[in-house]
Amino acid sequence: MANRVELTGQILATSGLRFTPAGVATVEMRLAHGSEQNEAGRPRQVVCEVEAIAFGETARKLSQSPVGSQVSLIGFLDRKSPRSSLLTVHVTDYELI
Repeated sequence: MANRVELTGQILATSGLRFTPAGVATVEMRLAHGSEQNEAGRPRQVVCEVEAIAFGETARKLSQSPVGSQVSLIGFLDRKSPRSSLLTVHVTDYELI
């Protein structure tokens, strides 16, 4: 089954680089997204805030991006944590734009 997300936006907030109990680097952030999409043949303005999380080397690099930076994220949707039902974008790659 497909589960791929590509999203651009502005970093609104970041947790800063942290480490899991297993020692894996992680960073959480909130991203503001705005775009125009086509729905049912009509344009629709999309404005939302999205939670994202990255691990490992991606987290180390992404954590250096300051709040206010424009980024393009690639990843997949999953729960924020095993005990949560909230959806979060798990970032596998990114680019500053």
